[in-house]
Amino acid sequence: MHSPSLRLLALILLVAGLSPMGLAVAQDQAPPQPTFPTLPEDTPAGSGMMQPCLEELEGRIRCGRYRVWEDREAQRGRTIDLAFVLADALDPAADDSTASTFFFGGPGSSVTKPSPFVIRAGRALRQHRDLLMLDFRGVGNSGQLDCGVPYPSGVGSRFGSIFPLDQVADCRDRLSQRAQLDLYTSAHNMDDLDELRAWLNYRTLDLSGGSYGTREIQVFLRRHPESARTVVLNGVSPLFTAGYVTHARGLQNALDELVAQCRDDSACSDAYPDFGATVERVLERVRTDPPEVLAEGEPVELGQGELGYALRGLLYRRAGDVPALVTAADRGDWQQLADYYLQRSGWVSDADGEAGMHFSVLCAEDISQVDAEMIAKETAGTFLGDYLIGGYAGVCAAWPYARLDPSYWEPVTSDVPALLLSGSRDPVTPPSGGEAVAKHLSNSLHVVVPGAGHGVGGPCIDEIEFRFVQTGSLENLDISCLEARPPTVFSVQDAAE
Repeated sequence: MHSPSLRLLALILLVAGLSPMGLAVAQDQAPPQPTFPTLPEDTPAGSGMMQPCLEELEGRIRCGRYRVWEDREAQRGRTIDLAFVLADALDPAADDSTASTFFFGGPGSSVTKPSPFVIRAGRALRQHRDLLMLDFRGVGNSGQLDCGVPYPSGVGSRFGSIFPLDQVADCRDRLSQRAQLDLYTSAHNMDDLDELRAWLNYRTLDLSGGSYGTREIQVFLRRHPESARTVVLNGVSPLFTAGYVTHARGLQNALDELVAQCRDDSACSDAYPDFGATVERVLERVRTDPPEVLAEGEPVELGQGELGYALRGLLYRRAGDVPALVTAADRGDWQQLADYYLQRSGWVSDADGEAGMHFSVLCAEDISQVDAEMIAKETAGTFLGDYLIGGYAGVCAAWPYARLDPSYWEPVTSDVPALLLSGSRDPVTPPSGGEAVAKHLSNSLHVVVPGAGHGVGGPCIDEIEFRFVQTGSLENLDISCLEARPPTVFSVQDAAE
């Protein structure tokens, strides 16, 4: 079974509000994997079963399947067997009326596959709270909708389009044989989750999510407000804003800020004098005379879109490496950035991924709100341009997705205690998103972490979240441990080459 990289796991745990510390000890050993029961064919929707699993880990842990209707409204036709992992609280006297559950965003990230890491990372929380990890429909062990089909035009077709449409069409046709793709939305997922909550006999849930998971939590608050005890939103994406179309502008702002930081940092400015001019030369080159690189041995051109998508990935978590890689390209070594582009864009055709579910959700809930005029306005003058959002628009023109009522995009109002976390330098979910959402949550606190990027974490944040979930209240929540983050550490080892 495919396991996420430690780097990815650290990010997943961080945006879910769990400390990623201690993951390195697992680098040289395969983690235990959850095993799920098989429901008999005649099992009716609305029922399930559990079995002991992950017995190598501490305490009682059970893996289960719960059957739901694919078409929740019609209550007939195909069913889906959802996979979940339930780790009981370590304290026998713990309150058993509430469980903590996690939303990893994407949309389309499995929670059960990395569940051993989640359980270990959440040990402090687990002392007094059950941990519930559910793979939503079309994700992970719940009938994943992957686009793991070959590229009809070869790997070179990934240069020129982030989503080659012939490969997307093949994926759509294959998945449509076993799934009705317009029945995979955040609303379906949140209704599935609440139904499972009731079957497991929990009165309420503590909800913690990052990035796109914050949208899912907003949907849960609207549809099942009585089932939420607390919510943590880390890297807040407003439900009422088309998110992906704004990414190009946010990333441009992040790159501009990075250039300024390099100029003001003695080590970076010494290694990469006039880095801003270097960036401009590299961007101009890919716009006017794209360099030739290799894609798995096939000669292709590295254009503005591919370079922009590579920089997008670097700005998420490896901003300190950007000067070295861009300077290397300026000196003629474009292959490093091309290889990184292939690595970052590989999720689309990952046979162990969930690109199909990703498209179904995003097309319905985000891209449907975008038109050509908005794309042109929001991406003008950015290094990424319309490469990513235009790619999504092309996919959605050919993908079956739900047509939602306009009320879906209205702000969610709630008085459930809500802790919102933003990084001051987040390029995709900036603090302005947290501010906008907090205005409609009457019992909320929005914390902006200085110098942090997409998804905030660390011992201070861990302690704040833990105390909040334990007490279920924002009253007297101590956030005094927050201090300015250290400056970006720039990679300069190749500067003299």
